[in-house]
Amino acid sequence: MNHALHSPAPNQRIVSGRPVELRPGRSVNLVVHEGDERADVTVFLCHGAGGNKNQWRNQWRLLTGLGYRVVAWDFAGHGETRSPRHAPHYAGAELVEDYLAIIERYGARRNILIGHSYGSRLTLCVLLALSAAGRLHKIDRVMLLGAPPPIRSMAAGPIATWPLPLLALIRPLLSRSFKRLAWHPSADPALVAYEERQARSNSLFMMKALMNQTAPLEASRLAELDLPILLLTGAADALTPPAGAEALARFLPQARLHVLEECGHQVMLEKPGETNALIRGFIGG
Repeated sequence: MNHALHSPAPNQRIVSGRPVELRPGRSVNLVVHEGDERADVTVFLCHGAGGNKNQWRNQWRLLTGLGYRVVAWDFAGHGETRSPRHAPHYAGAELVEDYLAIIERYGARRNILIGHSYGSRLTLCVLLALSAAGRLHKIDRVMLLGAPPPIRSMAAGPIATWPLPLLALIRPLLSRSFKRLAWHPSADPALVAYEERQARSNSLFMMKALMNQTAPLEASRLAELDLPILLLTGAADALTPPAGAEALARFLPQARLHVLEECGHQVMLEKPGETNALIRGFIGG
C-alpha cells in the first residue's frame, strides 16, 4: 500500500523552499522537486487566498514519490513569501504574471496545473493568457479544487469592503466564520487548528489588497480552454459551493466535475486519500 496515497501527511511544514526572483522586484518562496522516472512531466501546485504551498503536503508526497517534477510556491504575501505593505503588489494581474513566469522557467515536455480556490481562478486566467498568446498547447491538463464560480470579480464581503482597523478588531470573528464555512464538521480538529495557526500570519492589509484586486475572469472566453479539466469540489463547501463549480464546468469544453461527500472547501487537506487517487488517475500516475 502506498502510504503517500492513503495516509495523511503530518501537520508540520513539509513543503518548504527558498526565495526565487521571477521578475524584477517580484520574488516568491518556491520549491522544485526535480523528479526522476517521470521528470518529463512537471506538476504545478497553486494554493488559494490565505493559504500556502504546505497545504499541498499530501499531494507533494504522492507526486514526488511517483517521480514527477513538482513545483509549489507561496504567492505574494503568503506563507514564506514576504508581505510588503504595497497594495499593487497583490493585484491579480501581477499574480498571473508570476504564475506565467514560473511555468516558463520550470515547464517540461508535459505540464499539469493544479489549483485550489483563488488558485483555481488564477490558473484559469493563466490558461486564457496562454491561449491568447497561442501557447495553450504547453499545458497538458488541469485540475481545479474548490473553484469559484465564473464571475468577473470576487471583491465582496468584510475583508474587501471594511476598513482595516475594524477588521483587526473583529479578526477572531472572521476566523470563526471562515472555519464554519470552509471546513466540514467532521474534519480532524488537530488539522483545523494547525491550519488556523498558519493563517494567523496572513496580513490583513495583504488580504484586503488581494480581495480588492482579484484577477478578472472573462467567462465568455472560457470556451477557448479545450483541454482536459477536472473540477473537484466538496459537497459541504460553503465558501465556493458545488453550484459554482457546476456553472464553471458548463463553460469548459472538456470539463468533468467530481463532488466529494462529507467534505468542505479544504479538499486536498480534508480528503487527502480521495484527492490523491483522483489526481493519480487523472494525470496517469
